[in-house]
Amino acid sequence: MKQNKAFLRIAAFFRGTALFFNIGAVLWLCLCMYTSYKDVANSPSFFSFFSFTNIFAVWINMFFVLFWLFTRRRYCSLISLIALILCFSVTKSSFGYNLFSANAMDTEEVELKIMTWNVHLFDLGEWTKNKESKSKIVDFIKQQDPDILCLQEYYFDNDNHNEPYTELLRQLGYNYYEFSKEEDLLKRSINISAKPDEIIQAGHAVFSKFPLSNKVRYAFDSANYYNMLGVDVKLNEHTAARLNIVHLQSVTFSDKDVKFAEKRTDKLSAKIEDKTKGLLKKLMLASSKRAAQANVIDSVLDKSNLPNIVCGDFNDMPGSYVYQKVKGNLQDAFVAKGMGLGRTYRKIFPTLRIDYILFNADILTCKGYLSPDVNLSDHNPVIATFSVKTNQVKK
Repeated sequence: MKQNKAFLRIAAFFRGTALFFNIGAVLWLCLCMYTSYKDVANSPSFFSFFSFTNIFAVWINMFFVLFWLFTRRRYCSLISLIALILCFSVTKSSFGYNLFSANAMDTEEVELKIMTWNVHLFDLGEWTKNKESKSKIVDFIKQQDPDILCLQEYYFDNDNHNEPYTELLRQLGYNYYEFSKEEDLLKRSINISAKPDEIIQAGHAVFSKFPLSNKVRYAFDSANYYNMLGVDVKLNEHTAARLNIVHLQSVTFSDKDVKFAEKRTDKLSAKIEDKTKGLLKKLMLASSKRAAQANVIDSVLDKSNLPNIVCGDFNDMPGSYVYQKVKGNLQDAFVAKGMGLGRTYRKIFPTLRIDYILFNADILTCKGYLSPDVNLSDHNPVIATFSVKTNQVKK
């Protein structure tokens, strides 16, 4: 009898402990939900970090749903289940559920293929440790043959805008091209083999087989560095769209910062603690700047006379305020046809999906999505295919 009482006490203790952590997991998920609506543009906040943990909050709540189903208190599974349902509008963008959905990348029903890729200056600094990466990037683009190609961290030589890649890419059949500059860079600061006076212009570019017009460069702030490139693209005789290419505020981690973030250690020294605080401060400030940029983008998209398409490197997660603000009523190609976590950034964590193709469902139907794992940049390319509706719907 004493043994039974002891067992019951232990069981009660574990159930109580599980319930305590379950409630904590629900609060965690609710904070992730709150973060997706909290504008930190004018006040950098610790809450920004929760957007990077959204996936883990979902996983732990799913675990508790299953855990309680194997106990006598099955009704406790409702705690996390209800939280997951209430937060689904935000958490659904973190996972691709399209296991049984057709993923058409090259079929007759595909009328439009869009590719966006942060090419990291075509590996100018040879970060991949592979001298063939430059040519392989071009070969990959040729192989995929998108109708619209959006490139972030693109560059050309200051004294010849056709070199080294502009004319090469245009020869692949892209008759229309636009570029939006972010900054001038001393080439030698990136590649030591460059001449001392060589300057390059870096920014984002669009190469298109469809006609482009009405280019506008939208600066996000007075610094005039980060910006959005907007162009009208005529998809067919009846349908046009406003194509927007973005590259939002980077965290500006150095190589040492990235290696530190990727390193696993159980020893928390004072030096490591100071380093961690420095990284967290960078993350907070970058999140605040991206929130301000997202507000500008939202205002621009709202004033567009044409249905919008947004492509680019957001440097932020699906559960973030930035993603929710820019996405608005647009659809996410990954959510429509993607599968799994959809990682697009190759460093630090395998959960970082920060590159997107968003589209207006009034004119486009997503047919396929792909983000190939290619080690040619610090980002994977993002590719989506669409059918085009003939009835253009204005906003």
